[in-house]
Amino acid sequence: MRLLAWNIRQGGGSRLPRIAEALKHHDAEIVVLSEYRGGPSAPRLCGALHSLGYRHATTVLPPPGRNGVLIAARHPFREHGAVGVGLPEPYRMVSIDFDTFRLIGVYMPNLLAKIPYWEALIAALSLQSSKRALAIGDFNTCRPYVDEAGAIDATSHYMDAIEQIGFRDLWRHRHPDRREYSWFSTRNNGFRIDHAFLSQELAACAGTVHYSHEERVAGLSDHSPLILELAGDGAGPPAVKAGKHRHQWSDPVKIS
Repeated sequence: MRLLAWNIRQGGGSRLPRIAEALKHHDAEIVVLSEYRGGPSAPRLCGALHSLGYRHATTVLPPPGRNGVLIAARHPFREHGAVGVGLPEPYRMVSIDFDTFRLIGVYMPNLLAKIPYWEALIAALSLQSSKRALAIGDFNTCRPYVDEAGAIDATSHYMDAIEQIGFRDLWRHRHPDRREYSWFSTRNNGFRIDHAFLSQELAACAGTVHYSHEERVAGLSDHSPLILELAGDGAGPPAVKAGKHRHQWSDPVKIS
């Protein structure tokens, strides 16, 4: 099973047809899209995803002009809604269940504003550490000197805190010394801020994990998609057990 996490930048805008082509090319079963924007951008993005076969999606919608996270899949799932109580922008972290694992899509704010989101995420994942679960998306967080050239992120300790509860930064675990950046600032400073943290049980059956930089270089977004393969028991089409809620879009909205 292939998962793709990607910050598409401000809802996609005029780049949406090219973004849709990139998603079609990667052919993931599940996509986690950050900077999912409320207002007119939302139905345009949902329509594009629907046309690609992603007929099931989370229902937590950011207000117009605000950015959040959207999880869309080709298979049904059960939605738990926003992660954390009382967060200023609860649409930034959304939790769902497939039969074989729990998935939390993440789009954290910048600077110290992300602290309550990290605290809420770690609290939620602490209840899942012995199970099959992962958190994936744009964390806006990186380790000093390995995920960035310097040490400007004052919240980098949360990268260690999430591993202390049993969740593995899979890309870093596979590449302990490599420097590879998923986002570049307007000053062309590189940072690896897009991550997949897997519980030990789920990490044990994970396949490849890598960044696709072609899309960023081509200007589709300022982020590179993160692509994760789940093998073994994590593979195969996830299904919702009888009696659970299913989320499905109606007729697609055309891209203007």
